[in-house]
Amino acid sequence: MACATWTRHTFAATLACVAVVILLATGMAAARVDPTKLSAAQSAAARFLQLAKGSETTGRVPRESDPAVRPLIDMVFDTSDVTGPVSFQELTPLSQRMVTGAQIGTVYMLAGTGAADLAALAGDPQADAKVNRNVVRFAPEMGRFLDFELVVQSAIVEAVLIQLASATPAELARPNFQSGLASIRQGSLRTVASVIETLMVDGLSDEWRRNRLPALGGIAPRLARFLEPAQRADLERLATACADAMSDPTLKRTLQAFARTVAGS
Repeated sequence: MACATWTRHTFAATLACVAVVILLATGMAAARVDPTKLSAAQSAAARFLQLAKGSETTGRVPRESDPAVRPLIDMVFDTSDVTGPVSFQELTPLSQRMVTGAQIGTVYMLAGTGAADLAALAGDPQADAKVNRNVVRFAPEMGRFLDFELVVQSAIVEAVLIQLASATPAELARPNFQSGLASIRQGSLRTVASVIETLMVDGLSDEWRRNRLPALGGIAPRLARFLEPAQRADLERLATACADAMSDPTLKRTLQAFARTVAGS
């Protein structure tokens, strides 16, 4: 499965999911998630984007190995405050931080492709190959981006699960709540599927792949309780196929366990 496929389509799904999350959380009480992290991440991302200006043409992107860049990436991908049960009230800042993180990830995906945005890349017949090369070329930064997406998505799923458990039948029956819930489920499925698909990109090391497993393992039990049966079945099949493609015993075993957990078996 091609990484660029999820890059172009899952990113749009993530933004749609974020919009729904913000809508559902509007009017809630102040969040417990560190309120300073969002503004700090946005400022760091703005600085990073300045440094990366023109990279879609030149292919030269700020790297985390640069002492001037590392603090910016650290700030954007910081999830140290996303611990323990996350309340529904925390969805808005978390979702906005996910969008901020996606800005950084997108820079690495587009480097040297000639496309200024993902919509422009969609028309390139070589899009898949170009993005796959960038995933490998910028593997350290892409790994951090994917882990960040999984941690934040896991927190969002948990918050919605808590809300579902406490909502009244009338609240659950609201059409906008049901449609929003469906969008968040689909966005969660696509986000996690994208990471699994990325594990199969040629050129990535098994060590890099193994480093993605903790974040995948963290979201698996929540997906088992959150996704619809058909969605869980799709994810189980994808994880099993990925496991079958792996020669590394740890990757194979852990992905098989992920598939079983998501399936609820």
